[in-house]
Amino acid sequence: MQQNHTSQQNQVSQQIHVPQQNPVSQQNSVAQQNPVSQQNPVAQPNHSSLIFPKNHPLPQILGSPRLKSDVMQQIQNDPGTHSAFQALSQQEQEAFLGFCMGERGLKVTYDPFFKYIFHPEARPGRLDRLLSCILGQKVIVKKMLSTERRPISENGSLVILDILVQLTDGRLVNVEMQRAGYNFPIERCFCYGADLLVRQYDVVKDEQGQRFSYRSINPVIIIVLMEESPALFHSIPTKYIHRSRFSFDTGLKMTSLQNFIYISLDIFRQTVHNKPVEPDVPMTELEAWMYFLSSDEPADILRIIREFPFFQRLYQDIVNFRFKPKELISMYSEALRIMDENTIKYMIDELKEQLAVKTHELSKMGSELSKKDSQLSIMGSELSKQNSEIEKLRAQLAKYEQ
Repeated sequence: MQQNHTSQQNQVSQQIHVPQQNPVSQQNSVAQQNPVSQQNPVAQPNHSSLIFPKNHPLPQILGSPRLKSDVMQQIQNDPGTHSAFQALSQQEQEAFLGFCMGERGLKVTYDPFFKYIFHPEARPGRLDRLLSCILGQKVIVKKMLSTERRPISENGSLVILDILVQLTDGRLVNVEMQRAGYNFPIERCFCYGADLLVRQYDVVKDEQGQRFSYRSINPVIIIVLMEESPALFHSIPTKYIHRSRFSFDTGLKMTSLQNFIYISLDIFRQTVHNKPVEPDVPMTELEAWMYFLSSDEPADILRIIREFPFFQRLYQDIVNFRFKPKELISMYSEALRIMDENTIKYMIDELKEQLAVKTHELSKMGSELSKKDSQLSIMGSELSKQNSEIEKLRAQLAKYEQ
């Protein structure tokens, strides 16, 4: 099928291609099975007890170890860096120092670090490989698109990563990482998908004019990674990745322009730790990516690289920040600041929603009590009337007894 190719500033430019089948509905064989059946890679507190792969000891991956005193001295030498470090919580400080000392990895799901590692122009091929594993088919990223002009915005949302790319076949893929999953995941994704479709429609119709065809609109894929999934996803505790399907009850075949993939990283980790140890069963590349996105533990890092050596280059790119605490603390504290603001707003919104529910329940109870009070009042009036009749009967009885 032939399509037109258009472009416009910070908007979507498409090379129109509508696939014959819904790519998201194609089942990845990995997702059809229990996601992990490998050796439990729980990190040990004592890093010296780790069994290093022969060719990839931890220092080769994360760089030469540093003393805590040396790292602290470098931080204290710059007042701004030291002030930013002091503003971190104790847990965040320990994670920061652990990375700078070479004892652990760095969370790559924060927006600045993810884009640094996966930027399709600076480091081509990496995002292609991740998306190919998630989609279950080979894809190539054409370019990264801006999300800044998105009409639908969520200031203070729980999104800590948001990246929009166009594939070479014209499809748009929006990848976002949520610190905590939203309570209405499908409703929200439909709105975001519709937003991207409308942006395409405006651009393509303007370019094609009277030649416009709805076939020129490319499918949109929304990929949502959640660090903490809402209760809905925990109702299926053995599955961590969910791909949408579009179908009719008659079997009529049509391609949907909106497709959704939800990935629960917390359920992935839980499934990993609950599986029996099977050292002879290798992890899949999809599972390796899930580890890379969800864990900074040394044991997990070592296992990923042992089975997929190309990940070492990704970790080495991260390691560059170990010796640049000023740059690292700036990116790190900004990501945490946004997360904290988002969490506060989310908690406020949640409390408001809970308050509204409680207020409605109290109002309903008040109405029921009022109704019962009315009924009691009627009953009291009836009882009073009956008591009055009883007294009359007693008086008449007393006369007869005399």
